[in-house]
Amino acid sequence: MADALLQQYEAFSHHITALTAPLCAQLGIAKLANHLPLTLVSLIGFRFLQSFSRVVSPRLFPNSYNKLKPITKTSWDVHFVAFVHAALITPLAAVQWYKVTTGSDKQPLRIDRTYGYDPEVGQVYAIALGYFVWDAWVSILYDGPGFIAHGLVAMTAFILVYRPVFMYDGLAFLLWELSTPFLNIHWFLDKMGKTGSTLQLVNAFFLLSTYVFARLTFGMYNSYHFFAHVLFPPAPHVPPLPAHVKYFYLIGNVTLNSLNFFWFRAMIRAIQKRFTAAPEADHDGVLDYKEVVKGKQKVAIKVKGKDDAQTEREAGVARTKKE
Repeated sequence: MADALLQQYEAFSHHITALTAPLCAQLGIAKLANHLPLTLVSLIGFRFLQSFSRVVSPRLFPNSYNKLKPITKTSWDVHFVAFVHAALITPLAAVQWYKVTTGSDKQPLRIDRTYGYDPEVGQVYAIALGYFVWDAWVSILYDGPGFIAHGLVAMTAFILVYRPVFMYDGLAFLLWELSTPFLNIHWFLDKMGKTGSTLQLVNAFFLLSTYVFARLTFGMYNSYHFFAHVLFPPAPHVPPLPAHVKYFYLIGNVTLNSLNFFWFRAMIRAIQKRFTAAPEADHDGVLDYKEVVKGKQKVAIKVKGKDDAQTEREAGVARTKKE
């Protein structure tokens, strides 16, 4: 059975590659033809997961999913797909990133950081591209301007990478997805009536930690080196980078980094609204942080609100006024 499916996929892959190779070459993304079959499989797979969630979630979470409004049910399905993608693409990208950055000097992406091509890395990007095509479409249909911008920039970036260009640097930016599972868990806990629970508080710690590390620290570090490589290379790029490619990646990088900081501010505000510290009664209602650190004053964590709908609208994530 498995061998038969593999043979069918190989035949499908060969047909799609041969059919699209001339067009991809004409569009200046010649290597995409080699990876378009997996991109299509990825796109279909993530679309299937969205439908799968719509069928299975009411059975697994009848007390939560069935009470949601239609638009929130769609959001549940979208968060499920995003969770699966992040859980899949992060380790795949991490393995390739480690191989590229610590491997032999004969590794093609180490030989040519700008125009190098690696088929294995291309397959990882194909999975990501299938997701980002799906994500861009879903964002246009349901989300606010922040998510739409993120989806379109990411999708375009992982199309142009098949010129090939910047395959070396793309892996580091896929590692931003490290924080995404915790973001989705936070959202699911709200919808399951676990707002303010110990589990959500612990998840908030991991969410903020991975977000600061993967997106704000590691992300900015790689962005700095990317800008340095594009604008001030140790040797001129041969051939010179096309202006539209260079400025798309530079502006796109600034856009995504700006969204990271903007969303981080929104996350902090959401958590501050959700969890508040109340002092012991014998301290006259005054919270002394120095006394708390010394262990001389205890605090109780109180919970406000049921979800982050208002914060999501402020961050450009949500479009509607009501879920």
